[in-house]
Amino acid sequence: MTLDARAPHHEVVAMMTDVLRRVLAHAGLGGGAAEQLVDQLLMAREALPAGACTLKFAAHAGELQIALSQAGRDWHTSCPLPIR
Repeated sequence: MTLDARAPHHEVVAMMTDVLRRVLAHAGLGGGAAEQLVDQLLMAREALPAGACTLKFAAHAGELQIALSQAGRDWHTSCPLPIR
């Protein structure tokens, strides 16, 4: 998903937080581990320069990959998915 640079900062943060929490919940991740990922993503967003950013999710081989990019700067992390 691409977040528009024209959107107010607080709306971007709220949307990113909501989307990430919903993706994590859908993947079966919750509690402290999920909140830690939310905090990491928000800190990464604050470290990027102002402007539109892209948030991507991918699940592969039992792992959830999360990537945030803006103006050629990237942040990424991954976490194991619980076995259902």
